Formats: sequence, structure tokens, C-alpha cells
Amino acid sequence: MKQLICPLDGRPCEADCPDRYQDRPEGGCMLTTAQELGAKILDFGGGNVGMMFLPGGSTSGD
Repeated sequence: MKQLICPLDGRPCEADCPDRYQDRPEGGCMLTTAQELGAKILDFGGGNVGMMFLPGGSTSGD
């Protein structure tokens, strides 16, 4: 099973992350779900995170 990657640090989801889904062994949280749905995840620092959904659903920055 492939581990989901945290959009904030680019590493596999940590087992002790307080936001991690507890019922999914591969990890994941609200951020990974939003990213899968096409959101761009923005880390503002200090624990502040934003999600931006772009027209067309592109997350590549094109």
C-alpha cells in the first residue's frame, strides 16, 4: 500500500499527526483529500494553511 504524502513537508503522512485520518492505514487528512480534489495547498507558516481551488482544477501552476 502506498503512503500518502503530506502537502506541507513532502514526506509520508506521520502516524502521530493530529490531523491524520485514523481509519486509513495509508495516511491522509483533510489536506491530502483537498489536494486529490484539485486544491493548491498553501502553507502560510505558524500552523496556518490555506486551500485554493483554481478554475479547471489545475494544481501544476500552469
